[in-house]
Amino acid sequence: MSVCILAPSGISADLHPSTTNYLQFSGDAEYVEIPSARDLSFGGAGFTVSAWLKPDTLEFPRTEGSGYVYWMGKGEKDRYEWAGRMYSYTNREKPPRPNRISFYVFNLDGGLGEGSYSQQPVRPGEWIQITATANRGDTAIYRNGQYVRCDEYDGPAGHGCQAHGERIHPAPGDAPLRLGTRDLKSFFQGGLAQVRLWNRALARAEIQKISHGDIPRDGLVAEFLLDEGKGDTVHDTTGKHVGKIVGARWTTLASGQKSR
Repeated sequence: MSVCILAPSGISADLHPSTTNYLQFSGDAEYVEIPSARDLSFGGAGFTVSAWLKPDTLEFPRTEGSGYVYWMGKGEKDRYEWAGRMYSYTNREKPPRPNRISFYVFNLDGGLGEGSYSQQPVRPGEWIQITATANRGDTAIYRNGQYVRCDEYDGPAGHGCQAHGERIHPAPGDAPLRLGTRDLKSFFQGGLAQVRLWNRALARAEIQKISHGDIPRDGLVAEFLLDEGKGDTVHDTTGKHVGKIVGARWTTLASGQKSR
């Protein structure tokens, strides 16, 4: 299927991660697995997840549910926590969610989840910087440093976010953190770089600086730059975590490669 997508106005196309190497995922059983740790779970003081992703297709080959993949997440059966999701351009949602990029928090036993999303156009091969927060009953998502929306996950919080009927109570679990998938049921096709987690909800002004390489260090609990360029492990700059690469390969940021 041929899909023509126009770039949104007012968005710079010259953003990309400040790296030479990154991890490339084929969309077929390739991922990184990082053992569970308490600081990789949502905490009462808030939580922030940030990553650069480069979708290489609009139609992922191994999806789940209504036609989506998890590009990272922490959770498995009966121990679900949080995740980043992206839909294929064609999916079975009503109304459709073409290439929607989402962040969710879940009840540990699964079944219910709530979160925030960005549904701006996606161009295969271009980098996107996504940051999401969870705090005080709300989630929020930012794309390339720009605030998109916030949503309530634990009943009306009075913060002006989108209300939902579900009440989600995220809690720490012992599932591993995975990049390129969540629980091995669907797989992201494209590149990932500079995955970071904080044990607090970053302020909007802090998030706006991330896509330009100004990284808040306060509360940073894990930072996987994914720039090793060789080997089968990824390292956390804080020194607390190590991940095992399964199938994904190292590649180099092409000269002139862009994001939006």
